[in-house]
Amino acid sequence: MDHIHTIPVLDALREPGCCAFCAMADKLEGDAIHFVMGPSYMEDDIRMETNKMGFCKRHLEAMYKHQNRLGLALMLHTHVRQVNDDMYKILKGRVPAPFFGRDPNSASTKLKNHLVATMDSCYVCRKVDSTFQRYFDTFMYLWGKGKDEARLIESQKGYCMPHFVQLLATVDKLGKGKRERFLDHLLPMWYEFSREMEEDLDWFIQKFEHKNAGEPWKNSKDALPRALNLLGGIRE
Repeated sequence: MDHIHTIPVLDALREPGCCAFCAMADKLEGDAIHFVMGPSYMEDDIRMETNKMGFCKRHLEAMYKHQNRLGLALMLHTHVRQVNDDMYKILKGRVPAPFFGRDPNSASTKLKNHLVATMDSCYVCRKVDSTFQRYFDTFMYLWGKGKDEARLIESQKGYCMPHFVQLLATVDKLGKGKRERFLDHLLPMWYEFSREMEEDLDWFIQKFEHKNAGEPWKNSKDALPRALNLLGGIRE
């Protein structure tokens, strides 16, 4: 029987495709965007956080594609006001007036460090990451149960490299016996997955040679987008 904390992981494992963790991340990201662009943007506590943290480029673009342009404008208006207020405080009210002997380099450095920290933070990223990390532990819990859940996990074809690395870090938390048993499954599976990707890319390249123009594509027609997913977790 599926439980509420295992349902998102099991649903992604049952979904056909390259990387179950990419499917989990996509679902979390979609839910987070829907939450931010829904009525929550009018809640004071949410607006305080979005004003302070802001959004990364990826999620700014995703929110701009959403239908709620007024909600986005309201959020960005108060966020930009927060940025300006912080700048005014850092420069001690010397904006736009001259510094009159103050060291502009020192003020500039403080402002740069503050803005870099602001650009490196994202309300949606934090919301997604706080849940996503738990999915790896749930994944290992399901494997440890054995039976249908373990067979489902061991039937996976592969994972993108970024999520494969996160999975290896999660496996390191297991006891020695369980860790070795899971790695005996995971490492050969991922190596075979990556080798197949190498072969598909090779045939994709060879198909551009005149002598192979009439040959079938085999499994290489979508090799490029699959390679982007393999190496960077990039999803179309």
